[in-house]
Amino acid sequence: MDNDRKQRFLALLEPVYPRLSRYALAMTRDRDDAKDLVSESILAALERFDSLRSEAGFAGFLFRIALRTHRHARYRERMKVPFDERALAQLEDGNASPERAGEMAIVLAALDSLPKRMKETVLLYDVADLSLEAIRAVQGGTLSGVKSRLRRGHETLRILLGTEMEFPKRMGKKMLDREEVYAIS
Repeated sequence: MDNDRKQRFLALLEPVYPRLSRYALAMTRDRDDAKDLVSESILAALERFDSLRSEAGFAGFLFRIALRTHRHARYRERMKVPFDERALAQLEDGNASPERAGEMAIVLAALDSLPKRMKETVLLYDVADLSLEAIRAVQGGTLSGVKSRLRRGHETLRILLGTEMEFPKRMGKKMLDREEVYAIS
């Protein structure tokens, strides 16, 4: 790859980098893992930069690589030792205040209760600040499907977080009943 091509890559990466970092942190929930994911995604994007059809689609190209890299890593993680919550409870976070940490735990638990694809849509929209069309490019499917997942995800999160009292009729294919909502919140 010549120097001019590398400079164009860096120029396209610069405005997208903060959003990519936030998105990776939201997906991995660990600063070191997020940095690793961002690094792997950028390296893969640089290697495949010649295959990019239009520079206007660079953000979607990069987020699609990050999403697939994360999915692949999670697939590999299935064979490892299961997550130990007691070990996590012993770790200290020097950056977050106790109030903020408690709020974040509640929001992350609510996010974890969403179906996988709906959770990805909410994270891409609210954390990575991607447009609906860019999310459609990353996840595939239709624009109306993205809008529907986003709306249902927001409604379900509002219910789970206690800011809305009406219950959605469906959450994906799974029915959501009042006992389940109160058990989660």
